[in-house]
Amino acid sequence: MLARTWVIAGSYGDPADHGVPKLPEWEVSRNGERLSFVAEDGDEPFISAENPVRARR
Repeated sequence: MLARTWVIAGSYGDPADHGVPKLPEWEVSRNGERLSFVAEDGDEPFISAENPVRARR
């Protein structure tokens, strides 16, 4: 994943100036206990969890 790269590049100006691709846009959908992430331009979820649990970091 590029999360760390986006954070570092964002700290020093526009990430595009450093060759970092644009952060994708997505929508979060909940259906009962199911959690899904769907791209704004798509209709199929790209990641889905039937029973998501909270994780401590």
